[in-house]
Amino acid sequence: MTYSLPLLRGSLLLELLVAILLLSLILPFVVTATARLHERYQLAQTYLEQHKVKNAIEEHFRSQWSRLVPANCCDDETLFLTIQSGHSVPSRLSKRPLSAQSDWLKGSDYGLCRTSVTITTNPLETGLSCHWKAGNRVSFSSCDARYQGQVLSVSSSRTKIELMDEAALGQSGILASEDAFYWYLGEGKNGQNALWRTPEGSGNSLELWAGLERLSIFPLLDNDKDGLVDAIDSRYGDFSLQTLRGLWVEYLYELSDCAINPNAKQAPQRNREYRSMRGDTWHYQAPCQGVGNHIIVLKGKSL
Repeated sequence: MTYSLPLLRGSLLLELLVAILLLSLILPFVVTATARLHERYQLAQTYLEQHKVKNAIEEHFRSQWSRLVPANCCDDETLFLTIQSGHSVPSRLSKRPLSAQSDWLKGSDYGLCRTSVTITTNPLETGLSCHWKAGNRVSFSSCDARYQGQVLSVSSSRTKIELMDEAALGQSGILASEDAFYWYLGEGKNGQNALWRTPEGSGNSLELWAGLERLSIFPLLDNDKDGLVDAIDSRYGDFSLQTLRGLWVEYLYELSDCAINPNAKQAPQRNREYRSMRGDTWHYQAPCQGVGNHIIVLKGKSL
């Protein structure tokens, strides 16, 4: 059986038209499926980034605040930690862009540098390498008492320190640095809110973490001093380090480079709410924003 050339051409043209028709019907489904697959991939990447950012933020909190209580066997009743509202601005931060919707904390970093010593002379010299400079505060603690001191001079190999009480002579204990700071949220260099640290005395403020939008801090207290947490206090004020065992921290963060398309049909950002332990309602958009809470142990290995 033979076909004429015009008939063959007509048959091929018909097949081509059928193929184009089928392709025009299938292509929109393929494009839509590909777009949705890409949106789901972006969503999965965003949640993975969320997990990484939360872990990094909480590790940063630990690095900043894990030494807010001196690591020694003598509890000093004169030592306190302050937690206050951003509406109550201390004079030291009056010119800083403090967030009124978040808490701030004032405390000391005890023992970033520390060493075991026996006090044989006062002033004393130590070869401990540290960040300190002349005028910085230090402390010496034994199991009987705690003594304040001050750095007199620093050279390339030695640091000269004077303790304020000669009663420390002959005692063995821990010599430690003592740096007082304010920690708070304020506008960061990139326009987002950020966690800042400002020295209590002179010195420059340091931006620690950009993208923190809200922050609430609560003390975990051991009021009967049996080694266990009895209460979480939602009030503001000064809290004795004798009863302070940890901090409960609530925070709202924002991803700096969120890949989610807000107009995407499959994975739009969703308005969420979080009820803080202070009774405030935090509004945020997931998954480009998220809320976390974390416990920081200050005394002992666990709570």
